[in-house]
Amino acid sequence: MENGGYVGEVEPAGKKPIAELRGVTKRFGEVLAASDLNLSIAEGEFLSFLGPSGCGKTTALRMLAGFETPTEGDVLLDGKVVNTLEAHHRPVNMVFQQYALFPHMTVAQNIGYGLRQIRPRIPKAEISERVSKALDVVQLAGFEDRKIWEMSGGQQQRVALARAIINEPKLLLLDEPMAALDRKLRKEMQIELQDLQRQLGITFVLVTHDQEEALSMSDRICIMRDGRIVQIGSPQELYDRPNSRYVADFVGTSNFFNGKLQRSTDGLSEVLLDNGMRIQGMPGDGLVDGQEVCVSVRPEQMKLRRQGKGLEVEVHNRIFLGEHTEYLVTHETLGDFLVLAPRQADLSEGAFAVRDKALVSWETSAALILDRN
Repeated sequence: MENGGYVGEVEPAGKKPIAELRGVTKRFGEVLAASDLNLSIAEGEFLSFLGPSGCGKTTALRMLAGFETPTEGDVLLDGKVVNTLEAHHRPVNMVFQQYALFPHMTVAQNIGYGLRQIRPRIPKAEISERVSKALDVVQLAGFEDRKIWEMSGGQQQRVALARAIINEPKLLLLDEPMAALDRKLRKEMQIELQDLQRQLGITFVLVTHDQEEALSMSDRICIMRDGRIVQIGSPQELYDRPNSRYVADFVGTSNFFNGKLQRSTDGLSEVLLDNGMRIQGMPGDGLVDGQEVCVSVRPEQMKLRRQGKGLEVEVHNRIFLGEHTEYLVTHETLGDFLVLAPRQADLSEGAFAVRDKALVSWETSAALILDRN
């Protein structure tokens, strides 16, 4: 679907939208933080906003939460415009990057804090029961009386999650909640978050700059750049069919060879590279002859051999990563690029050493011709 200059599944088919952005723009003085955002978030979906710092993803999240008001356009929750509805009146909760927990309170007091602010007051027994259930959900039963400063980073994140879900929000917003965790714990928490989302059936919206985090957790990913949505799709769609070099470079790793698009033949197109070589590949949508483009080839789709057909290269660097080996190779015309060899290929072909000569090849279908911008 084409919308506002980008391609993607703006409205997930067959699913009821729980939240929507309709032509939403946000300005802070002269700064354009978000521009003409159009997005429908489905009930029960796990959606991620992915992009570098300053791309507008956190601004979009804060407008959904009610911490910012759109300059133009509408934010809808359950089909109702909520532009002027205050954050604490929305069926939304947010988990912040620094968790925003109260260090002087116990775990139970932190989790039950929001319930204690509700008027008319909720009976203490009911609050205690709901806190206990929330602790069970995040696997922290028995930690009720612990102080926050006595908890590890992963445990503090669970406390923040328990505090966020105790009100049973329709939308749970996560603002880079795993940024402060080490790699191993981050992996564990990614799995726990997915399990929690499936268990509760709450719609999750995650903001992250970590592509691996977005790819591993999301039903759909919304790629942002300079305040705009540039592509929306499932992790596999974005990885296999990016609509520009920007998306291909942000989602996964790729080799890029710049050139100009030539005429198409038999469903394929040819690119005359800046270095004079010609490469055939699969053209993206909306490209025209003569346009400046790039050819994108993922390192894992390249094959490294000692015999047969292919480009003659020399191994410049080799990094063994267990399940695969990353080779930096040099071609006299294309220059340096990466090849990723699976463990099985290294075992059958024999691992290459630095300064070894080799042959590199790839299928034509693996070469994607993309807008260079």
